[in-house]
Amino acid sequence: MRYWRKVVVLAAIMAPVAVSAAVKVPKAATLFKEVQALETRGALLPGSHLWMYGSRMADYYTIDRANSIAVKGAARGVRHVRRFPAGSLYIKENFDEHKVLKTVTAMLKVPGYDRADRNWLMAAYKPNGQVIAYGRVASCIACHAEARTTDFTFPPLTQLPISTVHTFFPHQAISPRYRALLAAHKAS
Repeated sequence: MRYWRKVVVLAAIMAPVAVSAAVKVPKAATLFKEVQALETRGALLPGSHLWMYGSRMADYYTIDRANSIAVKGAARGVRHVRRFPAGSLYIKENFDEHKVLKTVTAMLKVPGYDRADRNWLMAAYKPNGQVIAYGRVASCIACHAEARTTDFTFPPLTQLPISTVHTFFPHQAISPRYRALLAAHKAS
């Protein structure tokens, strides 16, 4: 009887530790509902604007949106962010050259989720909510690791070299507008 009493006492002591250490990761469908709510509310990420030019034909135009936690964390601009607060949700709507939504990508800051990659959960969806990628997405993490100084997030209007775009999206056409923006940036 004493053995079981010790087990119960030990379990009672350990239970709060186990519960507090648990990482609450939303299901892909739940996160997509949050993404849809951001699309409806229209919360733009500071420094962003509607119909920014993307790098590829698949994201010829983009719109960066964020929840109130991320907006507050980036109040002075994404370039000044060292760490976004827990609960930050940052989405990028990707449109083709005809302004038709093709994909939505999302980053959600989940405490304790993936410390090596700043606790960002990465996701990509088709407009109907079908999951393209979700979780610790190696290709997303590898590209976003280039933005270490801004907590794995690219500030709006970041211009990545064409070689970087080709590395992470090898079979996708580069937008002619993006090539022109890069050429103008190099000339200035």
